[in-house]
Amino acid sequence: MTLADDFRKEAPTGDKKIHEAIEVLEGAGFRITKDAPRENASVSLLHEWASKPGATVRIGVVSDTHLGSRAQQITALTDFYRYADSRGVQAYVHCGDLVDGLHVHRDAVYSQFVHGFDAQVKYAAAAYPRSQNGPTYWVEGNHDNWTFENAGASIGEWLPDRRPDLVYLGYYSAFVDIGAFRMYLAHGARGGGAYAKSYKPQKLIEQMDPLERSGVHAAFFGHWHYDDYIGRYQGVYGFAVPSFQRKTRFLKSIGKGPTIGGIVLEIEYTSDRRVWNIRQDWQDYEPLQDDHPGI
Repeated sequence: MTLADDFRKEAPTGDKKIHEAIEVLEGAGFRITKDAPRENASVSLLHEWASKPGATVRIGVVSDTHLGSRAQQITALTDFYRYADSRGVQAYVHCGDLVDGLHVHRDAVYSQFVHGFDAQVKYAAAAYPRSQNGPTYWVEGNHDNWTFENAGASIGEWLPDRRPDLVYLGYYSAFVDIGAFRMYLAHGARGGGAYAKSYKPQKLIEQMDPLERSGVHAAFFGHWHYDDYIGRYQGVYGFAVPSFQRKTRFLKSIGKGPTIGGIVLEIEYTSDRRVWNIRQDWQDYEPLQDDHPGI
């Protein structure tokens, strides 16, 4: 029996117990490392609905909630989940920046009411809306990923321990299959928005691997905090997903303003289970000042 076999036999089960065991080992002077967060994950869901002939499946789409920021719009986010649940949404997807992260911008400490990795994980676990209908599948954005890039701690690995309904798919992008329908989630591309709303979604669709692009029906990009729908481009319906964070000092500095809201996506299937139609319902909100419990 090898050392690896011994470890597998004695290793704790469950993410929480594994994290506790790692803390004990690190306290004893061991150094623990891990692989980088996974990228381009793929998940299949909702087979029981999407496999019905002539079915209609509804998915809620959100992005850039930035929990912990003084500019967060938690009231609008909670209302969107209430509205989408009432529309019969069966699951949600989130295109990244679930939390505001640490030190992503130099003045971040002055624009947050929740500071530190542990505090943001706890706050997100307590404050993020709970759907009565299904889980939220999400990818990390650049704000979520700051702690991994600088300290090796991934919020995507830790948050689901406290909130199993927040299902982590990986770093920056993932594919989600709903029966015959394939959606691509991504946290856009770093940097601010371009001169035209449609420019960056178009470029990111162009730059997809041709084999991947050929199987994708719709691509959803977060990060830019604005709304856009470019129709079908190179065979893919392209969306820029709005945010749940009002205008910040950073957005002011680059001359950009956000759109606050989310999308209810309806996917209709034919009697032989092919994708027949895709409809979109955009729910927009006016920003609130000081929509947070901090002082």
